[in-house]
Amino acid sequence: MQQANNFKKINVLGDANVDMILNLSKKDKLGDPELFSGGSSANVAAGLARLGLKVSFFGSLGNDMYGKYVINEMNSDGIDTSNIELLDEFNTAMVIGVVEKSSERSLFVWPPKNGAHNKYILNNRSKKKVLDCDWLHVSGISLRFSPVRESMIKAMKLCKEKNKIVSFDLNLRTELWGFDERFKKVVLEAVSNSSIIFGNLREELLCLFDENEDSLYKNLDDDQVLICRDGENGALGITVNTKVKSDAVSITPIDSVGAGDAFNTGFIYTFSKGLGIGESLDNGNLVAAYKLLGSGARHLPNEQQLEEFKKKYL
Repeated sequence: MQQANNFKKINVLGDANVDMILNLSKKDKLGDPELFSGGSSANVAAGLARLGLKVSFFGSLGNDMYGKYVINEMNSDGIDTSNIELLDEFNTAMVIGVVEKSSERSLFVWPPKNGAHNKYILNNRSKKKVLDCDWLHVSGISLRFSPVRESMIKAMKLCKEKNKIVSFDLNLRTELWGFDERFKKVVLEAVSNSSIIFGNLREELLCLFDENEDSLYKNLDDDQVLICRDGENGALGITVNTKVKSDAVSITPIDSVGAGDAFNTGFIYTFSKGLGIGESLDNGNLVAAYKLLGSGARHLPNEQQLEEFKKKYL
């Protein structure tokens, strides 16, 4: 894995969609729905761009009003959208999130399988373009369907071969699609081509590796880092030789949609500056807390807002 302090550009490949949020956290009945730009990969791209990094996005959207809305939002954040394909035959996906009084959420996806984001194909031109980076970030939600699954694995392999940093958020979404042995093999192939693996400790990592927390390191190569998000318990960073813990920021959350993406954003941003796992975990927790205090997955800070938030809560 190359030194992160030589970092200049990040490419993000994967899902982009619109989120419709129905919030029950303050009322006993549904209020007016709120529409946001979303998608696990796209959320990270937006967060990193707002924090000042040079970001390009690779993926596909429907050639419809929602697809154009997503691209306009990305352009506003300063993301390079020249590698996004607009498809006439498929619709931009919508994720409907119902936020409960506890701030936890239930998610529903339409269309469930044939959203445009699942149809991305890494062609000869985009293979060259995806290598024009120091870091590639991807999300496991794109492993569920073809052809984006094959495109994502191919991009990861290409970047690994060229000694790029490859970060992979498991994002298994077992509540939507389950988790069988066939899919587990696909996920483990992605893990084997990753430098940094993000996942929720209890819902994903312990399930994927069939291990307890103290033995997760056994699943790693010497140059891999495993980042375990654990909600209000904070986060862990694990290598074959070390284990680092960072406490969560004490807040009262409003909306948990996109909190994991926000954590990933804070970690990648900090690690890309050449700082260590501990500081990167701390900033991951800070960006996640910032997001939790606002509605929608894109309630994300710029650099100045992050510094002000850090002074207030640390």
